[in-house]
Amino acid sequence: MPALCQPLVAIWLLFNLAQAADLAVVRVDIPGGAFPQGATAEPDAPPRTAILTPFSIAKHEVTIADYERFVDDGGYQKTAMWSAAGQVWLAGHPEGAGPENRATGRSGDHPVVAVTWFEADAWCRWAGGRLPTEAEWERAACGTDGRRFPWGDDDAVAAQWYAGGKFGDVTSVATAPAADQDPALRSGDGLTHMSGNVWEWTADRYHRLDWGGSTSKDPLSTADTPWYVLRGGSFMNLPSYSTCRHREPARPDRVAYTAGFRCVWEQP
Repeated sequence: MPALCQPLVAIWLLFNLAQAADLAVVRVDIPGGAFPQGATAEPDAPPRTAILTPFSIAKHEVTIADYERFVDDGGYQKTAMWSAAGQVWLAGHPEGAGPENRATGRSGDHPVVAVTWFEADAWCRWAGGRLPTEAEWERAACGTDGRRFPWGDDDAVAAQWYAGGKFGDVTSVATAPAADQDPALRSGDGLTHMSGNVWEWTADRYHRLDWGGSTSKDPLSTADTPWYVLRGGSFMNLPSYSTCRHREPARPDRVAYTAGFRCVWEQP
């Protein structure tokens, strides 16, 4: 097969896999352009201007039900949908953490948890998309006006985070359904739970000094480090961890009841 045709065939296959899965993922179109990324309060995310190509992002986090469709469609057997590093991980973890850990007793409309970066990446490929870059995630979460949270700067709100104090006791996976949030707490573009609920994997590598790579246009960090970046905080994090700017490093094989994801797609 000619080399130039291979990407087109891959896109066609992914599209048909997603169609076969009958996904009900609601996408929100985000316009391109410049926006202020980072904040002076974040030492590993100093302010800069990022310029993005238009993209679409899932309105809600990937749910338990949506993730199990991937499993039922043979997602753990179709190694072509996994990155090279993901295939290595998959060889030792052929079922991931398992459906019980991904659900943790919650109904299928809650966000999936206990998924590694490798699994999140594979699911997005299966759905014809990819994980968001940090810049895309931040723009979708908090718009273009430098706000601290999706709704503004107030942290005295009933977001799905933990406000019981630094040494409080969290005893369950206390997420809310992915599509269930007070409209007043959604992002300016209508996205739910961009702050709290579950951490969300991004495409960027974490490095304190490599903030989005070397370009302001569609920035992406590919630093040679063992960590990727999680964004948004979770049900067991304080508001200070759940801002639009906070960056959380994690190894791609991390399995946590606080970590989930959402995907982005290229606009036509």
